Amino acid sequence: MSKNTKRNVVSGEAPEQPVVSVKSGNVFEKRLIEKYIADNGKDPINNEEMTVEDLVDIKTTPETVKPRPPKLSSVPSLLSSLQNEWDSVMLESFTLKQQYQQVRQELSHALYQNDAATRVIARMKKERDSAREALANVQAHLGTASSAPIQATATEESMEVDASALPEEVDSKIANTGEELRQNRRNKKKPPVEFASVESVKEYTEIKNIPSLHSARPAGITALDVNESGSIILTGGNDKHVLVYNKDEDKVIANLTGHTKKVTAVKFRGQQEQDDVLLSASADKHVRVWVADEKKGYKLGHNITAHKADVTDISVHPSKDYFVSAGLDSKWSLYDFDTAKPIVEAFDTEVEAGFHSIEFHPDGMILGAGTGNGVLQMWDVRSQQIAARFEGHAGKVGALAFSENGYILASASEDNLVKIWDLRKLANTKTFTLDEDYKVNTLSFDNYGQYLAIGGTDLRVLKAKDGSVIATYNDNNKSEITGVHWSPLAHGLMCSSLDRSVRVYGTPSN
Repeated sequence: MSKNTKRNVVSGEAPEQPVVSVKSGNVFEKRLIEKYIADNGKDPINNEEMTVEDLVDIKTTPETVKPRPPKLSSVPSLLSSLQNEWDSVMLESFTLKQQYQQVRQELSHALYQNDAATRVIARMKKERDSAREALANVQAHLGTASSAPIQATATEESMEVDASALPEEVDSKIANTGEELRQNRRNKKKPPVEFASVESVKEYTEIKNIPSLHSARPAGITALDVNESGSIILTGGNDKHVLVYNKDEDKVIANLTGHTKKVTAVKFRGQQEQDDVLLSASADKHVRVWVADEKKGYKLGHNITAHKADVTDISVHPSKDYFVSAGLDSKWSLYDFDTAKPIVEAFDTEVEAGFHSIEFHPDGMILGAGTGNGVLQMWDVRSQQIAARFEGHAGKVGALAFSENGYILASASEDNLVKIWDLRKLANTKTFTLDEDYKVNTLSFDNYGQYLAIGGTDLRVLKAKDGSVIATYNDNNKSEITGVHWSPLAHGLMCSSLDRSVRVYGTPSN
C-alpha cells in the first residue's frame, strides 16, 4: 500500500501524523491512538497490552494528502451542504446576538457608574468649597493669610454656599462681637508688670481649702467655674447636685437639685452682676439654666432636652447672649439665654463616639470640639461648617483650652499627651508628654497665655512656650483634679477635686 493510500485504522481517514504499532503492524493517527491507549491501554486491532512506547513514527515525504471532499454533483448532497451552511449562519447569528446583549449590559452598567461618580464628584466639590469658605472665615477671624490658595481655579466647578446659616440678628451680634474683641486683642500684647512671674508661680502654696462640698456618696466634684469677681464658686458633682458657694462668706448659698445623673459641666453666664445666670449639664441628657430667686437664691429657669445622649460640656459665647452644649449624640447646639431654645444644631455623623469637650474661641467666631475618636474639629459658628480638623491624639479628647490671644489651642486626651496647635499655621507645634498613665481632666491658660494649668492626676503648671514644668501642687490632693481656674494676672489658682474639696493656691498676700 502506497503512502498516499494508507488509511488510519481508528478513523478510516489518511493520517496527518502516522505511527505504526509494533504489536499489530497497523498504521494509526498519532493523536487518536495515543488517546485510545490512554483510555484502554490496548492495541485496537488485536487487543494486546500496549503503551505509547510501542508506537513508531513513520516519516513521509511529502506529507500525507487528505482525500478530496465529495463533489456536490447530486441534489441531496447539495441540499445537505446548504442546510449545514444555513445552520452555521444561524448559530453564528445567535452567538453574535448574545455577545451584543452582554456588551449592552456592560455599557449600561458603565454609564450608571459614570453617572454615580459624577454625582459624588459634584457633592465633594460642594463640600470642598464649603470647607474652603469656612477656612477663609477662620483665617480672617484670626487675621492670618492662608498658606494655600483658598479660591477654586477658573476651570473648577464651584457651588454657592451661604455665608451664614444663623438668623440675621444672631449672625450680626456674633460678627460684631468677634470684630470688637479682635480689635481689643490687638491692643493687648504683652502682660503688664503686675503679671505673676515664673518665680512667684513656683512659690504658690495652698492658702484656702473648702472641704466637704457635695455628698459623700457618690463623692466628688466633677465641674468648676468661678464668677467675674472671683468670690462665687459654682460646682457640679457626682451626687447630681449643683452648688453655689460664697468664698468671702464661707458658705453654700444655693444647693440646686433636679439632675438625675452626675453633673458633667457648670458655667456662669459671665455677666458682671451679683446674681449671674448659671448653666449646668449632666449625663441625664439635660442642660439646665438657673436664674436668681429671692427665696432660695436660685431656681430653675429652663430645662433643655435637645440631646439624645449624655451632655458632656457647655461653653458660653463671649457676647454673653448665647451658649453651646455638646454631647455623645455627635451634636452641638447653640442657644440664646432668653428662651433657651436651640438656634442651630450641628451634627457630624462621622463622629460615632460623640463630642467630649467644647469651647468657644475668645472671639466667639470659632468653636473647638474634641471628639471621641481623637480628632479636634474647628467649626465656623456662623456657617456650621468644619473649617479644620486636627489629628494626632489617641482616644477621646476630653479637655480643650484657647489662649487669650486666640492663636493657640491646647488639647489633651487619654494618651497622656498635651498638644499645642497654632491656629495660624493649622498645625501641631508642640507636644508635651506627661507621666505614664497620667490622666488629664481639664486645661486652662492664664489670661495672657503665658502659663498652662493641667488638672488630672495632680495639679501642675507648664510654661506655655516650651512645656517645661514650673510647679506641681499635689501635697494635699488625695484624688483627681477635675476643674482649674486662674485668677486675674495669674496671681492664684483654684482647683476642684474628686475628694469633694476646692483648693486655692497663691501667695499669702493674695
